[in-house]
Amino acid sequence: MKYLAIIALMLLPLTAAKAQTSSDSARYEQAYHLYEVGRIHDAVTLAKQIPTEKGRLLVALCRERQGFDRAAAHIYKKLIADGNAMAAYYYAAKLFRGGHLDKAEQTVQQAITLDRNIPESHLLLASIMATKGERYKAMLPLYYFLLINDNTDNQRLAHRQLVVLWRKSAKVIRMINTQTEQTDFDLNTERYIDSIATSDSIASLEGSEAIAELSRLTQLLLAHLLDTSEENLDFWQVTYTDFLVKLVPRNFVEPYVRYISDATYHPQVLEWINDNQHLFNEFQLWMTAQ
Repeated sequence: MKYLAIIALMLLPLTAAKAQTSSDSARYEQAYHLYEVGRIHDAVTLAKQIPTEKGRLLVALCRERQGFDRAAAHIYKKLIADGNAMAAYYYAAKLFRGGHLDKAEQTVQQAITLDRNIPESHLLLASIMATKGERYKAMLPLYYFLLINDNTDNQRLAHRQLVVLWRKSAKVIRMINTQTEQTDFDLNTERYIDSIATSDSIASLEGSEAIAELSRLTQLLLAHLLDTSEENLDFWQVTYTDFLVKLVPRNFVEPYVRYISDATYHPQVLEWINDNQHLFNEFQLWMTAQ
């Protein structure tokens, strides 16, 4: 009995810790609901009682919503220093909305480096690069976002954005940032995309024709990157190019494009999979192993 009492005493801190964790989780859910419905004062009051990174991040979101930008930025930066990828994403989004494109780009790259499995970070980076007028660097995160995101509405949005970037007229509507420094490789890749970009008719294509055109263009781009990309180990190569070019020698570009087009053209994709089940299964097995 004495030993059972000792064991019970040893378990008390663990039990208390579990209870505290459960309490923090419930408090966070309540605070986040208050934030969502616009009761920001109540949300921040409750969030301050949560001794976790999620609680601190929610405080930052509340402060930003209240217009206390410096207070929000201070919390974001402290969380980023601790390696919090979501804080880096939210801070990058704040910088982007404020027009600080270069800083927003650096910060969202930091978010992706910390955790590349946050889909919204890739979508934000695509928006930043498109605004800066760098079409090639807007395409890469879209291609990756479409692979890892499971929200149907966002899939369709990103798919449309990718199609727009492949239109010949996209270079006309770009907002060129003259301060942007591009390497020779970046400029040559931009020129190559301009040379193969399709006419505006791509926007009018539907179904199997639209998928086939996107597949053709993607194959050309990835084959070009496979032949010309440099071993410079920069963010773009490490995060996107090294992965995407592997699709080419494995003959996986077409199943990949079908996969990322499913939310927009599900019946056509399903029909193709039924006719190419073996190839699609190989692609899925390979992708799961990455």
